[in-house]
Amino acid sequence: MRALLAVGIVWLAGMAGVQAQAYQSGLYDGRSIPGWTYSESGSQAAGLPTWYPSDGSQTQDGSNCNIGSSPVNGSAAEWNDYFSSVTPESFRQQLRAAGTDATQGYLTEVVTINGRPSMRNLLAANASGQQLEFMIVSISGADTLVTVTCTTMRGQLLPRMTAFYDFAEGLTLYTASAR
Repeated sequence: MRALLAVGIVWLAGMAGVQAQAYQSGLYDGRSIPGWTYSESGSQAAGLPTWYPSDGSQTQDGSNCNIGSSPVNGSAAEWNDYFSSVTPESFRQQLRAAGTDATQGYLTEVVTINGRPSMRNLLAANASGQQLEFMIVSISGADTLVTVTCTTMRGQLLPRMTAFYDFAEGLTLYTASAR
C-alpha cells in the first residue's frame, strides 16, 4: 500500500488523457455542487476539472477547487491504516519530493467523505510566484483514488474552509468503494 501512495501528489499530476468536465461517467458528478460553478476556461487553464465559488468571489482571493484521480487499489482497512500514518510533515515532504514547494503542513486528519475512508490535508505552498494555501482531500476507492484540491491565496484558507468542505462533500462519486 505504501508504494502506491504519494497521495498528495495526485493533484499535481492531474488526469492525464481525461477531458476536464463537470461530470465523468463512472467517476464523479460535480454538476450541482451548491455554491460552486464549473468553469470550462478554468479547467482548460488548470488541465483539471475546476470549479469557482458561484458568487464570483474567486476574483478576490483566487479560490477554486478541482478534481484529480489515479488508479489505485486498496481495501478500506489499508486506506485507513495509510491515512492514519500520514502526518503534516510527511505529506509536505511527499509534495516536495514531487517538485512542489510545499512550505508548511498545518493539519492531516482521517475523515469520511461520501461514506469512504478519506484524508484531509491543509498546507501552504509557493506556486507560480505566489503563496497559496490548500485543502487536499484524498478519497479512497476500491480501485480509484479521487483527490479534491481546493486552493486560495495565503491567509484565506480559514475563511474558505466551510466552502471547501461543502465542495468536497457535495461531489458525487461513482467509483467503487473500498471494502
